[in-house]
Amino acid sequence: MGQLRMRRLQRRAEELVREFYESMLVLSLNLLLQWNQWHVIRVLKASKLPDEVPEPLPVSWATLFFANGLLLTLTQYRPQWLKRCPSVVRKLLLLLELFVMLFAVDYVLLTIWQPLLNICDQALQALGHSNWTWTRFIFYYCPGLSVWLINDAFYFMRFVASLSWFLLAIEGAAAKWRLAIDFMLLGQLPDTVILPGHRPKRHHTKSRPTQI
Repeated sequence: MGQLRMRRLQRRAEELVREFYESMLVLSLNLLLQWNQWHVIRVLKASKLPDEVPEPLPVSWATLFFANGLLLTLTQYRPQWLKRCPSVVRKLLLLLELFVMLFAVDYVLLTIWQPLLNICDQALQALGHSNWTWTRFIFYYCPGLSVWLINDAFYFMRFVASLSWFLLAIEGAAAKWRLAIDFMLLGQLPDTVILPGHRPKRHHTKSRPTQI
């Protein structure tokens, strides 16, 4: 029984290492595309895009953080049945996965994230130019707040939101990555490790009748 369990742990550790390498491949490819402003959705459907799809914003750290954070989130929901496919089939399906995830990132980035940022920018601009009683009171005691809301608040908000999303996505993938790195460095997993996605078995004990 112990040998069977070790073999199962070995197989699961190899899957974790493979998933780690595939995640690094996806992140590197997405970083290359975003840095050069190559968008899959525009390459494939450049002539069929509706007019409401905005032009991509200039590359920034906020865009890179958000795109990679979204991609890391998508990698956590990859179908499990792909792991049981043969090696050649899995490599071909990995190309299809890459295309689907990069297309999804571009679609969310261009049709949801950028319009949401435009709304936030307009709201901050309106707040900075507002002339309400309570805003005049605040701007009187904080003279630089109005200028900051108009010029710099949007970029600060965008960077903090993107970085927070990226860090949360890394935290979600950190458990599997840590196990994969431990296996690559040590050659084996600790005996007391609990693999992600596996629940420990419960040992049912017979209850003794209570004596009155």
